Amino acid sequence: MSTQLPAFDSDRYAQPKEQYIVTRPDDNRQETDDEIDLRELLSVLIRRKGTVLLTAILVFLVALVITLKIQPSYKATATIQIDSEESAKVLNFDVGISGDSANNEFFQTQYELLKSRALATKVIEELGFEGAARSLTAPTSFATSILDTLKVLVRGEDAGKEYELGTRPIESEFLSHLSIAPVKKSQIVSISYQSEDPQYAMDAANAVARNFIDMTAERRDAAGSDARGFINRKLKRAELELARLERELTDYAKKESIIQTGDERSQSLISQKTAELNLALTQAEAARIAAEAKYRKAQSSLSTSTMLNNPTIQQYKSNIARLEGEYTRKLQTYKPSYPQMVNLKRRIRQERAKLDREKRGIVEASRRILQGQYLAAKEREDELRVELELQKKGLLQQKDKSIGYHSLLRDVGIKRKVYEDLLLRSIEINIASGVATSNIAVVDSALLPYAPQKPNIKLNLALGAVLGLFIGVLLAFLREFMDDRVKSGDELKKILGLAILGTTPATKGKDPVVHSLTTAENPTSALAESFRSLRTNLLFSSAEGLPRALAVTSAAPAEGKSSGCINLATAFAQVDNKVLLIDADMRKPTIHKRLKLDNTAGLSNFLTHQAEIGQVIQETMIEGVSAITAGPLSPNPSELLSSKRLEEIFQLAPEQFDLVIIDCPPVMGLADALVISNRADATVLVSAFGQTSKRAIADAYGRLKQARANVIGAVLTKVKSGGGYGYSHDYSTYYSYGLEKKRG
Repeated sequence: MSTQLPAFDSDRYAQPKEQYIVTRPDDNRQETDDEIDLRELLSVLIRRKGTVLLTAILVFLVALVITLKIQPSYKATATIQIDSEESAKVLNFDVGISGDSANNEFFQTQYELLKSRALATKVIEELGFEGAARSLTAPTSFATSILDTLKVLVRGEDAGKEYELGTRPIESEFLSHLSIAPVKKSQIVSISYQSEDPQYAMDAANAVARNFIDMTAERRDAAGSDARGFINRKLKRAELELARLERELTDYAKKESIIQTGDERSQSLISQKTAELNLALTQAEAARIAAEAKYRKAQSSLSTSTMLNNPTIQQYKSNIARLEGEYTRKLQTYKPSYPQMVNLKRRIRQERAKLDREKRGIVEASRRILQGQYLAAKEREDELRVELELQKKGLLQQKDKSIGYHSLLRDVGIKRKVYEDLLLRSIEINIASGVATSNIAVVDSALLPYAPQKPNIKLNLALGAVLGLFIGVLLAFLREFMDDRVKSGDELKKILGLAILGTTPATKGKDPVVHSLTTAENPTSALAESFRSLRTNLLFSSAEGLPRALAVTSAAPAEGKSSGCINLATAFAQVDNKVLLIDADMRKPTIHKRLKLDNTAGLSNFLTHQAEIGQVIQETMIEGVSAITAGPLSPNPSELLSSKRLEEIFQLAPEQFDLVIIDCPPVMGLADALVISNRADATVLVSAFGQTSKRAIADAYGRLKQARANVIGAVLTKVKSGGGYGYSHDYSTYYSYGLEKKRG
């Protein structure tokens, strides 16, 4: 073996420094982690099934005891029918109350009367005061019984002593046992009474129905008498008021000389005449405006069409045109001063003077005609305007006279309607009062109860069982919430954000030597298969393949780290790998004990230059596995592990071995594991199922990241098979099946 060491870069790290962030449990939880996982909830219930079952049984037993302690009570029910028609005819004489509103108020009133103290007094007097007092006991509900039982258990005294009736009126006690239940969409009402005496329960229910009918009849008679008196008084006042208003109407008609003022046709004719005048005035005003416009236009100029259509004008224009043509022709022969030319010029001027005089005459005549039309239209407009004003004044005077008359006539009509309504109501009341029929009748009388209504044993026990399961589930989830230990690979993955390289099952027995050699001595066991699975995952843990130097550490002691290193080394050796196992836990070494090796010379000797690497490597009982024990204990392990001698191992060992596994001390509270993990090619973090706290494993991972360790994944050890713990690979069952086949 070469003793020359290759150059060592003191700044060597497994990964760049800036890639590492200190991680805490809450840092790796994403929003999706807060979503409810039904499988996880089910696993919690399976793990805590003992809590759920024990709580459910205890609550069920408490419910059973309370149910058996409750005094049986009996319930008797009578049914009656309440008809509102007769009562409405007698009582609802006020005008303006809608049928539905009055009906609802009537029935609600009847329900309240059934629960009145007046009715309770009548029933108690009928049944006898002593019997009522003896049968009345405050009803005990299931919830009240639970509270009483708890007080007895806590105080050791009878809780019922605190609930003596004292001075409470007997009517109120009676009503506390009475219940009124209207049947929806019907006129049926159930009257129920509950008592510890079944006979008294039946008698009380029937007595309430019977006395309610009697009390209603008495109230109906009293109401009918009061209604008759009230209606008669109002009828007399209405009659006197109607006579007074009719006299006032007659006097007003005589005073204003109003005859047939109610003739609507007359009013319509007057209004029609006014409308016709208004229309004629509008038309006259339009005609006047048109005539005025023509007249104003004629004053300025006469239209060209008028001139063109006049024959005289046309004749003058023709003569002028002829003379001007002749003048133009002769001008080519004669000079303008020639007598004949002068004569033609004079004749042209004469013809033009005649044309102008004719035009002025036509314009003046047209203006006189248009002025006459305009003045006639204006006069017609003025006449219609005066006539319309007179018509409006007449209409207003007529309306003024009729307003007072119609007001009095309307008052007379209203008062006459009130009088007629009161007269009709008076007749109805007299008829209704004479008919001796009741609007309330008993449908079914109460019968003697054949079984107690309370306690309902089946219901109470069912509620107790459901309540017990509910409380048990709450306690289970509460315990799960308070439990900070890692209980599944999924939890570990959420906490660290790392891949779970493997899970190893818990084994029976506590002998660490046997546990460490399981993979070597019992290769078909579930534990051996789990380490073979871990071996495979490590081979594919990175793009470069298997790390040459693998550090294994944990957050705290006793998490299966050392035995895991031995079993993992065995698994790699079983596939023809040469493995070097280094016990770097120099404070509490265990490798030499479990592999039965000499610990007089080991890692501490090499680090202190007391031995070379070849002198501290030992062959173990496991083929293909060599080991370097911790050696004699050193007072300053951290300083030794920080020396460059440790780096020499990472340089020299890979030359002779395919894999170097370093069993590191726990991370928490020590710097040893941080120093080793920084120099190793990769680090695996071990966590014990149901033992390591989530905060501890997260803090350990954070410290490793601060030390720039290349943590490639985590391993969950001591996982219990089944029980909702997430250990789905039942290796023991699989290999037991294989062994049975071999035996067969």
